[in-house]
Amino acid sequence: MTIAGTCPRCLGPLRPPDLWSSQYRCDEHGEVSPYRTAVSSREQALRSLSTSSTVPVWLPEPMPVHWYVSGIGWAGDDCTGPRANALALAGPCPLGGPAEMILVAEAPGVGLGAQLAGLAGPDPEALPGASEAKVEAAGHPTAMWPVAVRPDRAAFVGEARGVWLWLVLWPADAALILLEHLVLRDVRDAPEIGERSFFGAVSEHLTVASPTGR
Repeated sequence: MTIAGTCPRCLGPLRPPDLWSSQYRCDEHGEVSPYRTAVSSREQALRSLSTSSTVPVWLPEPMPVHWYVSGIGWAGDDCTGPRANALALAGPCPLGGPAEMILVAEAPGVGLGAQLAGLAGPDPEALPGASEAKVEAAGHPTAMWPVAVRPDRAAFVGEARGVWLWLVLWPADAALILLEHLVLRDVRDAPEIGERSFFGAVSEHLTVASPTGR
């Protein structure tokens, strides 16, 4: 089961295709790829993404200790396939208390990563200077640049496999998890890591619009 499609840039309602347009349309952002999240059968949603997504489906392997998958979202239609996806993970913060991380892979122009980070989007601005974090994505060291966001979270962006890779974490201190060697694998290459993933309490960050601005 999924929720009705919304705009990936604002999570607002969409107008469905009609006689005048074959695309979903947002009153504010125009033609967009409809965004949906799995309300139930998240295992099935992840399995479907592993065969239908046009962008990587990133999942840590191994998963950080005591972390689990807390939500799955994607943006795209039946004709093009998902052009963006977001996997929410939850677990203990390095400094104590609960934490959450959302991994977003998206083609340029979709705007889902910026929305979840609380930025105007759709794509990050130029990324000058040296990166402040690295992850391993599909076997390659991947530089991640911090972006200025609201103080309740931390966000990083880079490029992997030719598309944007976003990491958004709550609270901001959860960014300390990046000091560990975070290894991301594309579930499209290794469906078995999705099959053995543990699913827990459902994330709210995938469905609640983030206020834009700093």
